[in-house]
Amino acid sequence: MKKYKLLIIGIVVLLVSLLLLIIVFKDRLPFKEKSVKNTPEIESMVNISQSEMSAFVFATQESAQDHRIHVNFSPFLTIDVGENIISELYIENFKGESEAGEVLLIHPTSLSSDTVSRTFLFTDASDSMKSDTISSKGDSIKYEVVSEITKFNQVLNSSMVTPYFGFILKDIGSVNYEEIFERDNLFEGSKYLEYSGVDVNSLDTTIQFDIIIVFKDGKVYVKRFIGTLEGEKLETEISPLITLEKVEE
Repeated sequence: MKKYKLLIIGIVVLLVSLLLLIIVFKDRLPFKEKSVKNTPEIESMVNISQSEMSAFVFATQESAQDHRIHVNFSPFLTIDVGENIISELYIENFKGESEAGEVLLIHPTSLSSDTVSRTFLFTDASDSMKSDTISSKGDSIKYEVVSEITKFNQVLNSSMVTPYFGFILKDIGSVNYEEIFERDNLFEGSKYLEYSGVDVNSLDTTIQFDIIIVFKDGKVYVKRFIGTLEGEKLETEISPLITLEKVEE
């Protein structure tokens, strides 16, 4: 009888332990492979005419001895909803993975969309960018839906919808500008990766997110996108283009 009681207690302890592990590590689980499936009617309401992103290596100048290197990802997402009227639009379920560093979702700001020159953080180019200013406001974005766009954090309520957002792979390496300039009498901005000695294979990056559109009539459209950067492309291309694959059921 005691053996059976011990067996039951052992099973209960094991189940509780598994549950605790799932709760603690749920945000570290692999990318979900499935998203909500749209009905044919809802799928026909939306046409994704462009889903790509570019990658670009840039540096923030912390000091003459420390130029911190990052990779910016600029999405090009064009969503045609025709004459259907949108009431809400979100980016949800963002996940980014890379061996080289932390991948952040960059939120658009209320900066005027007419701004000629802006940073990757959707701030005016006159605002200095440093490593510690590169941060995220979370893994989801809620847009303001309007009939005429005046700010980066807004989207049109019909026709062609092009939400602004970005991703940054932060702090992948550092370059001593002063030391290299003294050594070579020259510093080439296009050679940050070469100067840093970063293993380009460690820059492989996978990004996932969902677009959620709520229409005025209450219908909801959901689409998941996944894009993968092959780090070695940054050696041969200034700004490699990456396809954002639509995850279909």
